[in-house]
Amino acid sequence: MIDKLSDFRKISGTSLSKKTHSLFNFDWEALTKVVKPLSKTLIYRELALSYGEVDASIDSVDLLILSEPEADVLTEKEMKDFYEQYQRMVDEARSKEVPIIHLVTNPKWFFYFEEMVNEEEIQVYMNEAQYDAMPGNIKLSHTMIIKPFLMPNDFIHYSNEVNKNILVDLTKAPYGGSNYTLKLEKLIKEVMKFDHVYILIKQGDFIPEIEAENITILTEEHRETLIKECTYVFVYTNTPYKATTSDNILYYAANSKVIYTNYNYELNNILPSVILNISQKDYHISIHDRKTAFDIINENRNTVMYHYTLLNVLDEMADSILGERMIKKSRISTALEIFEENPFFTVDALQYDYKVIINDYKYDLEKTMLFPILFMGTEGVSFKDSRAFREESGIEVNIEAYTMEMASGSNEDKVLSIIVPIHNNGKYLKYKCFNSMLSLSCFNQLEIIFVDDGSTDPLTIRMIQDLLKDYPDIVYKHFDEGSGSASRPRNAGVGLASAPLITFLDPDNEAIEDGYTVLLEEMQSDEDIDMVVGNIVREDNLKRNEINYYRKVKKVAASSLVDDTRSTLVKTQLTVQSIQALIVKKKIIDEFNLKMVEGAAGQDTLFFQQLFLRCDKVKVVDHMIHSYYAYVEGSITNTVTHKFFEKFYKVEKERVQFLREQNLIREYMEIKFNFYIRNWYFFKYHQITNKDEKARALTFIQKILGLYSEYEDYFETEVKEWVNIQ
Repeated sequence: MIDKLSDFRKISGTSLSKKTHSLFNFDWEALTKVVKPLSKTLIYRELALSYGEVDASIDSVDLLILSEPEADVLTEKEMKDFYEQYQRMVDEARSKEVPIIHLVTNPKWFFYFEEMVNEEEIQVYMNEAQYDAMPGNIKLSHTMIIKPFLMPNDFIHYSNEVNKNILVDLTKAPYGGSNYTLKLEKLIKEVMKFDHVYILIKQGDFIPEIEAENITILTEEHRETLIKECTYVFVYTNTPYKATTSDNILYYAANSKVIYTNYNYELNNILPSVILNISQKDYHISIHDRKTAFDIINENRNTVMYHYTLLNVLDEMADSILGERMIKKSRISTALEIFEENPFFTVDALQYDYKVIINDYKYDLEKTMLFPILFMGTEGVSFKDSRAFREESGIEVNIEAYTMEMASGSNEDKVLSIIVPIHNNGKYLKYKCFNSMLSLSCFNQLEIIFVDDGSTDPLTIRMIQDLLKDYPDIVYKHFDEGSGSASRPRNAGVGLASAPLITFLDPDNEAIEDGYTVLLEEMQSDEDIDMVVGNIVREDNLKRNEINYYRKVKKVAASSLVDDTRSTLVKTQLTVQSIQALIVKKKIIDEFNLKMVEGAAGQDTLFFQQLFLRCDKVKVVDHMIHSYYAYVEGSITNTVTHKFFEKFYKVEKERVQFLREQNLIREYMEIKFNFYIRNWYFFKYHQITNKDEKARALTFIQKILGLYSEYEDYFETEVKEWVNIQ
């Protein structure tokens, strides 16, 4: 203990500032459990602002919450006193058999308590960012990684007003790094379209003087003032594969902002409505129409305050440790037909806490209307002709509703059908896929086709209805039951398409850098071109991979215009590109009756080769078309069971037949087969931990190898061993 105290001055820094003007006004009587936080911690300060039971006797509490000191600077005596308090509370809780947890909030101090935590076998909770901040020599035997969360009292600004001001937050700008280097001149040029630009920097940082009347440079202590001035925020970061930016983003999301930031894998999963800047060369920051901006603001705010606050963490801990949720749900009288459950309220038409009158449709209508009541303590809310209130005493908050700003156009203007296969991915559908299409210069020339492959998720169903209401030109088809892959909805979409050109875009991917406009212009520049193909960027939780198909083709072809597709396919070693990175004439698909294998996985790679060989002329362009987020929760390629291999077996049966018909089987065996088997099927097989699933998966791998048994001479030794392995 004393040895650790002697290291104080080595890690001391600036004290934390106090929040005194939070809007957070939650009815703490709605909690079913009493928790006791350690004093002089961030948890204590947060709960003390609203929750009257923070100093309750240990005899009357259900859970003791330990944490580190809130302050970043402490004297040796202050730390000693805190440590003794920590030990005393542990002893008291043990004597009263009160459950104990340690919730990390200030990881720089954690090593002082490491020994006691391990000796007492106290369960430690921390998010990924805090885990990354821990010294490498920390040893924890009882640790649980939790989702990032916002302190409720950081909720300081609620507004549905949409303006054209932007806050550029450079306070997280690192020195060096190769992921997203700050290109200040390009960034300034991009944001000059806004009415006013506020640039926020760390105290002591230097930024070159910028001669522009609409730019103001301020230091970080002004952030809480600026939060009320801007609808838009751009947060510069350079940590795409670490969970270090979440706290800052959650803060802006809760406080009514449209947020742009660089790619981060965690943000893409928890807040799809945050707009990720994928380009490493440029910045793409748009001013949205007021309706779109309003929807993003509410989605950001609702997502954080309903799901990513300290309250949610405590609620989930109580459920895990005490076997009962901490948040007692409020009851509302009615909801839209398809109601999505959430931690804070449920529907009870007979006995309700809040009367809800619904005369409008908005996919998140209940959450949006209940928000000021649940989190700000208001008595009532109105949105258009809908209302929610405690008592019939008048409405205190009127949520401004913006109407859709639709550009005029006719069906004759639609030259490109873009097919979107949907299955239980609603937030991505709107805030990744659809909103990225809105930013395309060619948007008014798009025939957008939604094909829902049997979604069962209430949020997805409501999101589709919302988009169809706002954009009645969307062509829509619904299947009652899912097929298990994107093939059936894509095939159905081609059948529904009325435009002469076809492309595809999955709900969890995004159109980037106006790529589809570039492809469309190339197609329209030469009527003999059958297909145009571009590049994509693939991002996951580990690295960035730019899949430059243009460069692949240019290495083997004299021109970017390919007129011998078979030769080019062989010379590029049967390389494929995403079918979402191309535009093809619909007549190519129709004339050759090309269809994707239904119920299969990996079918799009085969489909690309089929398209490529049926085209007389293909143009390749050196331009990014879409982003592919390879680390999306629930994706088929991230969920490995025996069904994964069953789906790929279906496509392999069609692949063998196709390769034989095109006299390409021997090229495939020489170039692709062994590499693909080793680095895809075997790799995925070893990710399975369940013994029964592994056995069933092996059966399908052997069936896949059996399809190629006629060409066993091409099998590498390792692959041969799998043919009869038991």
